[in-house]
Amino acid sequence: MESSGSRIRGRTDHPALCLDADRCEMQTWTTQSCAQEQRFSYWREVLCQAFVSLDPVLADRQAAVDFVGEVGSRPLSMSMQTRVFSRAQLVQRRGEEIRRNPVEFCFANFQLEGSCVVRQDGQETLVSPGDFSIVDSTRPYFLDFRDDWRVLSFRIPREQLVSRLAAPYKSTARRVDGSTGTGLVASRFARSLEQVDASVGNAAQDGLSAALNSIIAVALGATLQAQERDRLPVRDAFRLAVETYIRDHLAEPRLGPDMLASRFKVSRRTLYGLFEEAPLSVGGLIRELRLQCSARDLRNPSHPGVLAVALRWGFSDASHFSRLFKRRFGACPREFAASAQEASVDPTAGGTGADPTLARAQVQAMAKDHVSRGGPALPAPRGARL
Repeated sequence: MESSGSRIRGRTDHPALCLDADRCEMQTWTTQSCAQEQRFSYWREVLCQAFVSLDPVLADRQAAVDFVGEVGSRPLSMSMQTRVFSRAQLVQRRGEEIRRNPVEFCFANFQLEGSCVVRQDGQETLVSPGDFSIVDSTRPYFLDFRDDWRVLSFRIPREQLVSRLAAPYKSTARRVDGSTGTGLVASRFARSLEQVDASVGNAAQDGLSAALNSIIAVALGATLQAQERDRLPVRDAFRLAVETYIRDHLAEPRLGPDMLASRFKVSRRTLYGLFEEAPLSVGGLIRELRLQCSARDLRNPSHPGVLAVALRWGFSDASHFSRLFKRRFGACPREFAASAQEASVDPTAGGTGADPTLARAQVQAMAKDHVSRGGPALPAPRGARL
């Protein structure tokens, strides 16, 4: 397949992928801006430019007529973070693509929608939404997307990830369950990195990227040396994953230390230890976020009633909710709602969870904390800097 870089750069209607992490932010492409007969050929070029040399194949020629593909990509330290949506297809990197583009990367692919059969190194696995797997660009691999799909992918300099793995060749094409344990930590942390904005400096991005590599390695099987060296960033990523899980499940009455320990496959003692240096304990965080969401709802003149608001946010006892609320805000829920309406306080925009800006601030704080610690230096990559 022809090298695509110059062809994409030659188009006035399609921006070229910027490979300088210091000069570019999010770059996006869509096949919708092409004529129908050109969409799939353009898609081939975009995949090669955003990832590595690849050969996408459609099972049915007719599928090219209404083909759709979208890519959004931006740098994160020496990695590249890319969100992709497209139709069913086989994406392959064979020997000829490797010879044409002999770069050394690993791709950690987090499946958001659809499913994918991944094959590499004689191994094959089915990756479903919420799960993730990795592939290594130095050897042939095949990604068989059976239907419409959406993936969050991280292109990682190979040595940064492989050096952490106890069995690199057994880690490729291996499904990691993203619903529990360290797989859940990795998936939550990867999604949180989409909240990082351009104001985060290079040192902070290095820390976040290293933390992602560390937690992926732990989920796949890290060496003892890597586990010890990466203990702090893994701990931070673990706590961030627990906190984002809490924010997403505040309405579940069973949400608490027991449920979280079971979901993340750790002991209660380990769970409590994650929050030893945090402003709030795990139980305190759940209570505080639930009270914040309840207060937000009660500011709305059309709220469904105090009891309904309490039940919505996981409080099963109305009197207990009232006591907690008064202790936190200085007024019982009914008084709080009445005074808010009298003062014509505009309610916070609706939603089903805590303010997403809090989660964004959480990621930014973790990045700054890494810098203040003088976080571990990243090993030099074998490939070129992105």
